[in-house]
Amino acid sequence: MKNSLRRGFTLIELLVVIAIIALLIGILLPALGRARNAGRLAVSLNNCRQILIGQATYRFDKKDQLPMRGTGYTAGQMSGWDTWSYGGKNCDALWTGVAIFDESAYSRPLNPYLYSDVVMDVPTGYVNTGSGSTWNFNHGTPSQSDRDKLQMPAYRSPGDRITYQGTVGGIAYGQPNPARSSYDDVGTSYHFNIKWWDQPGLPSGFTARFNEGVRRERLATEFDPTGKFVWIHDQTADVVANTPSTGLGVMGEFGEKNKSVHAYLDGRVTYNLMKQGWLYDGQQINGQWVVTGKYTFIFTLPGGAMPPPTP
Repeated sequence: MKNSLRRGFTLIELLVVIAIIALLIGILLPALGRARNAGRLAVSLNNCRQILIGQATYRFDKKDQLPMRGTGYTAGQMSGWDTWSYGGKNCDALWTGVAIFDESAYSRPLNPYLYSDVVMDVPTGYVNTGSGSTWNFNHGTPSQSDRDKLQMPAYRSPGDRITYQGTVGGIAYGQPNPARSSYDDVGTSYHFNIKWWDQPGLPSGFTARFNEGVRRERLATEFDPTGKFVWIHDQTADVVANTPSTGLGVMGEFGEKNKSVHAYLDGRVTYNLMKQGWLYDGQQINGQWVVTGKYTFIFTLPGGAMPPPTP
């Protein structure tokens, strides 16, 4: 019985095999990347849906009030505002140096509606007395143990890798800080919309302006039956809306330029392509700017004209 002859691959054959493998990797890797981003996006959208369900329940319990407040109150007057006071875990310990924004998980109004089974310790210095013009409120300072151990994953976007919230860590607000995510920084990846703060038609005075803006938000679903008013969003929305267009675009959390997760007061959540440097998706019709697209971060009362769509 004859033995069959055996030989190895030639150099050319090996090179051909390597080239085929490299080609397959080049084809498959982008597809795998898109699939991973799609999965992360689905988680983020679902997180926002959970937050909106909690928001709807809160409004039902609180006579249509929104879970939005200032950073502190003395005799009904605000000391400031931030965009993460509505819900989320405790801030990073670095915020103890800027205590006004060091929101505690215990004091964030939406947390009991998303995490009713979580026991949150009362932070040192917490005060909540009176109401209206007699309201005195201090969110308190959480312990380091509470900062470390308390996690609330519904507020964490899988695409959240850097924070733009600034003020601490030597990086200015609005500039990227890769040292930590927004969730690890201020307790949430999703921020409530306060871009309406600078639009025309709101009263002067810090507290009055905030209260009027929030009052209009409560009515937004009635004034905007199409539900285009954005209540919360990921950080990409802030960067895109406040960055003039350069043609390069802003990379979003899920690998697409100028795209952001938006959650609306009517319960919808969408992933929108935004116009860079615009606060709404609109156009000029008969000499007036109107919202014609999918989203708006500002709104006016019936009969009022929208301001030009600039940040």
